[in-house]
Amino acid sequence: MAVLLYQSSSPEPVNEDVQPIAAKDVYSIGILQADDLAEQDKMTAGVLAALEAEGYSKGGHARIDVVKANGNDKKLEASAKKFVRDKKDLIIAVGTDSAKAAARVTKSIPVVGVGVMNFKKDKDFENHHNITGMMDNPAILTQIRMASRCISIQKLGILYNPKDDSSVLQLGILREVAAQKGVQLYEVAYQPDKAAEPQIQKLVGHISALYVPEDPDLLSYFDDIVKIMNGAGIPIIGEQAEMVRRGALISVSPSYYRMGFSGGRIAASLLKGDIIPEDIPIMRQQDPDIVINMKQVNLLNIPLPGDLWQRSRKLYLYDGQPARP
Repeated sequence: MAVLLYQSSSPEPVNEDVQPIAAKDVYSIGILQADDLAEQDKMTAGVLAALEAEGYSKGGHARIDVVKANGNDKKLEASAKKFVRDKKDLIIAVGTDSAKAAARVTKSIPVVGVGVMNFKKDKDFENHHNITGMMDNPAILTQIRMASRCISIQKLGILYNPKDDSSVLQLGILREVAAQKGVQLYEVAYQPDKAAEPQIQKLVGHISALYVPEDPDLLSYFDDIVKIMNGAGIPIIGEQAEMVRRGALISVSPSYYRMGFSGGRIAASLLKGDIIPEDIPIMRQQDPDIVINMKQVNLLNIPLPGDLWQRSRKLYLYDGQPARP
């Protein structure tokens, strides 16, 4: 489910502080989840399922501590430090911020990052031989290409948080994509400390579609974004599938449970003690889902090409009813 994405072009010096995990009857594992987001919950669930499948379950051959920082940077930092003080055999970091927090406090304890953005280039991971895992760079080019099959993207808006690194990264990628596709990009910088509705309203009248990058602050007001865009007849392209569940029209995004399961299998391979993290190249899931919200298709009267209909995972969302595939 994952393909090799990165491998250094030249050999690096061996870090003598990073050793294979010593054999034990019970391994101590720390799972650190950065935010209280649905996709991170799914990644954590996938990690736990993979560990159990490999024989490393709670009450068995592993003692697993799961900590959710809920977007609190101080709690994230303190929890990462506590894992180091507790001498965990392995740390599994769910989300980019968790992986960075772990990188700041240890270069010797093996760390498996799951759903980490910009794993290759981020300076926080430089000179770390103890980190590997699953990358989650947004498939923005594919998202725009799929969306353009059914809606106009010639005047594309983006609502982004300038204080969020991943949001700014996605803005940069979208600028490159817009330049390639000849798309006019209308940018609105969202300020989390100001009223949401007036900032969202700035987009109306300027765009034919809206791209929303992943960001916890934006997600907390996503229902307002959907309400205002629906009122103006503007479809939303979401960075990830959870946005489609909440009212975006379309997304191309990975299955976060499968991503977590892949990360859990990487962790299990390290627990067997034969290898260290730098022996496992950074990987990326290669089978993302095309997810479409059929309620939005009907509401905005959007025609879907037959092949896109056949390839997509369709969410039929009705008021008061749960989503079904």
